[in-house]
Amino acid sequence: MTARNKMWMKVSGLLLGIFIFGAISGAAIDRLYRGHFDARAAGDSRALSIRDGDAYFEMLQRELKLNADQASGMLAILDRTRAEYKGICAETRPRYDALRGLARAQMRALLLPDQQQRFDTIVTQESCNCPDPAKR
Repeated sequence: MTARNKMWMKVSGLLLGIFIFGAISGAAIDRLYRGHFDARAAGDSRALSIRDGDAYFEMLQRELKLNADQASGMLAILDRTRAEYKGICAETRPRYDALRGLARAQMRALLLPDQQQRFDTIVTQESCNCPDPAKR
């Protein structure tokens, strides 16, 4: 093996090592970044919202470092707002259900019989997260 080949092997090995180190570092940083900023369960990329109850409050408390008075006030506001939100949802649910039913019927009409069966299975899994007015 000539000196030139040895030098080529060393340079190639060094570049490969740098590449591997960079890939591992990038993956580790990505994992830390996602773990820190993703307060949701794995696979759910939706940001937390007021509808998420205690998880939302806990995230606010952790991220904002609320003192006891702030936490108490924040919790009272969130509880009151959630109750009002549920009332508004219950009022509008009949209109929502009618619109959703119409859209589903129109989409279903475009499908073949085997697609319709699969479509029916998919749409029955959807939920609007609004309280049922009959249960109020």
